[in-house]
Amino acid sequence: MFVEGVALSRPVRDNMYMASPGTDSGGRAVYAHHVRALLRRQQQDDRDAIGATLSRAHFRVQGVSEQTGKGRTRRAKAPTDQRVVDFFTASPLTGRDRQTGGFRIPHFDVKPITRTFAPTRRDGHVRHGHKTTAMTAGEHFDYVTSGATIGIAAHIDYIRRETGLQDPVGDLAIDLLDAQDLRAETNRLAMFTNILGDRGRQRGLFEAAERYESSPRTHYLTASTAQVDGFRMFERMGIAPDWLRAMSRRLRDGRDELKEKAAKTGKLFRDREIPVAEVTEDEAFDRLAWLDAHPAGKDLFQWKQGRAGRVQHRFVGELPDGLSVHDRHEILARFCGELGDDGWMVIGAIHQPDRHNDRRNFHIHVDGYDRPCRWLDEHGCWDFEYVERRDGKDVRPFAQSKVRYDADIGTDGMGRPNVAGLMRRRFISIVNQVVGDRPDIVRYLHGTYADYGIAMTPLEHMGNRATGLELRGIVTEVGSRNARKIVTDEAAACEARAIAAEAALEKEVTFSRSALAHDRDALAALDRCERLERRLIRRRLQAELADVVVAMARSRADAVIRTLTPEPGRPVKKRVGDDDLRAAALEHLAWVERHSPSLAERDAERRALAKAEACVAAEWHVVQAATQQASQDQTRRRAMTYHPRVRVKQPATPMPSRYDDRKRERLHAWLVKHAADPALLVIDGDAVRLGQRVPVAIDTLMRLFSAERPIQRIMLAERARRKTAMLAGASNETSGMVEYQRMMLAPFSIEPIVSETDGAKKTGDQQTTPVREVAEPSSWASVTHQPDRKEIEAAAVQPTIAEANREARRKAARHQQALLREQAWEILRRKNAAVTAVGDRYKVDMTGLSAEDQRVLTHPDYHAELQARLAERYAEQQQRQSDLPSIMPPRHAGPRKPILPIPHVVTMPLEPPIGLRAVPAMRDTGRLGKVAALGASERAAPASPVGVVRRRDLIEGAERQIPNASPPNQEKPQSPRGVSGQLGRLAKTLGPHTDDAKSKGKAEPTVPDVRGKGSHER
Repeated sequence: MFVEGVALSRPVRDNMYMASPGTDSGGRAVYAHHVRALLRRQQQDDRDAIGATLSRAHFRVQGVSEQTGKGRTRRAKAPTDQRVVDFFTASPLTGRDRQTGGFRIPHFDVKPITRTFAPTRRDGHVRHGHKTTAMTAGEHFDYVTSGATIGIAAHIDYIRRETGLQDPVGDLAIDLLDAQDLRAETNRLAMFTNILGDRGRQRGLFEAAERYESSPRTHYLTASTAQVDGFRMFERMGIAPDWLRAMSRRLRDGRDELKEKAAKTGKLFRDREIPVAEVTEDEAFDRLAWLDAHPAGKDLFQWKQGRAGRVQHRFVGELPDGLSVHDRHEILARFCGELGDDGWMVIGAIHQPDRHNDRRNFHIHVDGYDRPCRWLDEHGCWDFEYVERRDGKDVRPFAQSKVRYDADIGTDGMGRPNVAGLMRRRFISIVNQVVGDRPDIVRYLHGTYADYGIAMTPLEHMGNRATGLELRGIVTEVGSRNARKIVTDEAAACEARAIAAEAALEKEVTFSRSALAHDRDALAALDRCERLERRLIRRRLQAELADVVVAMARSRADAVIRTLTPEPGRPVKKRVGDDDLRAAALEHLAWVERHSPSLAERDAERRALAKAEACVAAEWHVVQAATQQASQDQTRRRAMTYHPRVRVKQPATPMPSRYDDRKRERLHAWLVKHAADPALLVIDGDAVRLGQRVPVAIDTLMRLFSAERPIQRIMLAERARRKTAMLAGASNETSGMVEYQRMMLAPFSIEPIVSETDGAKKTGDQQTTPVREVAEPSSWASVTHQPDRKEIEAAAVQPTIAEANREARRKAARHQQALLREQAWEILRRKNAAVTAVGDRYKVDMTGLSAEDQRVLTHPDYHAELQARLAERYAEQQQRQSDLPSIMPPRHAGPRKPILPIPHVVTMPLEPPIGLRAVPAMRDTGRLGKVAALGASERAAPASPVGVVRRRDLIEGAERQIPNASPPNQEKPQSPRGVSGQLGRLAKTLGPHTDDAKSKGKAEPTVPDVRGKGSHER
């Protein structure tokens, strides 16, 4: 189904009139019994044309049994050759304009004319039924020029139609002398031509062109491939002449070729007309005469004229109503002038309406010959007619070439220059330029109905004969087809208005429902308002469709009444049977009035609609008041802001598409599945970020929909769950850490030192997304904006099913995060970052780290371990600055001693305390890991995630392996590093330095290579 040029899918179309909750889906439609009564006797084709639309509007008129109640059979149509007056068949002559408003798509027709030929006997007799239907060039010239000439009688009839006076002369409406001058001026301005000479010479040009243009070299007899058996019948009878047998063989060969071609392409074979003989006009006459003598072969083959030269073009274009005589002449002169500039020879005329058609029927007729021509006075003919004999051949030395157009003007479906489209554009542009900005005259539009979204089907050209029959009530095939198109378009227009109202209501209700998620009273009022408004839309549609059915039932009788009723300037010529025809039309109109909605019923329906509209307005007032309050509350409520990733190439600005609902569903499903994973969804206060392992597509979806209410609810609920879980975990850890304030860790207390430049760069890269309201599924409406205490406790105690299913994935993620943290921590150790103590917390200088490394180290889940490492690093720094032994408390359980104050600071030298390169025994000594004490400690140390044995792992391993380790209340063993540690004692056991072992040459300081070595090796 197409409405306003937009295709609607079947589900949308079917749900459009679906009964809302609380409505009576089986109720009777408005004026249902009137519609059924009118359609019961209407022609079946008319019922089929409008039946689908009526069914969608809840009218029960589709089945024949439903319409009549007793299984009435379809009424048979009258034969096409029989003239029948049937008032129960719709008429195309409705008397209503199909196009309304200040713009109109005009009628403009271009028809190329060729000379017509017919089967003709040698003595010149034309076969019956094959006379040329088109006017010859001379006849059409007379029709064009005579229509532009207005006689005194035609002029008085025109005045009568314009003024409505039966005797405009007697009523002093016009003066005969002035009327004669006005008529002469009108006749002069109604013609335009660029052909020099009088009317006779102008007419002779088109007659000469008709004689000069090429005639067909041959004509054709065609037959359908389905007539093979008919030809064989004459062959078996033995009466078929040789030419018929030759035609039969050619027809069979052509059918076999078409079947083979269809089989190769995989298409279904269909019968078609193909030429079976090339004949002349007299040969065609003889063969068709033989066919007429054998009735069994009726329509066995047909005549087809060969290709002939184009003798002229005929243009017809309608003019807007309300133009003056000079305006119409300006349009004609400019259009014909542009044709003349191209090289055409033209004559044009303006035809005004007569007594037989509409008073607004002003139009132009133009005959054009697309060849420049010149009259030869010395030869008394046109230049293309003059013939000379040269070298034994007839030549035309003065003939000029025809006008040619390039493909720049546009091409048609065959790839040829679209001359008709060019002429139409020219005509419409000229009319609009002449009309200007006058508001009382319509402006013409280029293109077709579909180009402007007009849901209107083009009608077929009826012609004078079919129009005359329809005016008298006689049914014609072309008239019935046009009438069904008109009725279908009117019903579709009513349905389109209902669809637009439904869409606007749905949009408004969706917005209001999302804003009133917590107001039950407002939601109830909104539901009542929606139900009433949908019922109103449906009732209006049903009333409009009932009017369409009434107009269809009246159309043919109204056309007859208008035709047989005389008007000023339009007398009616009496015919036999006109009185009976008029009486029958009046009787039919009376029957339609009895079965149509009465004035009392229409007044009752209007009162019911007004009452329902008042109820809708009252409910809508409640909804608007609640919506305004909800908007104010939403403005005061803080929403979570998504900070997108910093990409090398920023994505383009998103545009709405028909896939937005699927995108929202995908983002919603991803959040439901992964929101509980802090490595994927990072929440810091009101800021939300994505982890590095999240696909880029999710970042794009978050940019689009993170500010929408359903997504906000999921993120707010997850933030509340994490806060509750963190508070619960912190309360469990606080019980054993109360008396040691320095080691007590507060959540979210890390404050990295970041330079102003990096901080400004990071802040500048962040982007925020404003909150906006969108349509959300009803399943999300139950999710509250801020979770209450019960929901927080339930989220903290009961794990979700998705969280249990992701346990294995979490372990792998934690391992990966540990590797990243170790790498970031090693960078800090290499850079010897300064650690400071501020109250109960430790801070580290992270200026040299990237934003990603800072985010990894400051992750909330790593807070406790980072504080422990910073405390250890802080103790090491204090130890290096003091000459006292390290007194960092052990990591095993038990009471810990506070760190003693440092009495003084010892400045450490930059070079190693011992010239290791000058000690020859050091080269002979193996790796330090082979020493018994260090080897035992290394084997006993637990494995590190990055494969590096940390110093605190060595200490813990040594404490577990050495039986005489110091108890908790005694002093801690000395550190293996430093001058007083194990490495210092081992260095003192090395042999003394001798000058003999020193190499010759200038001594150079040696810098140990620490690349690729672990912390214990360095």
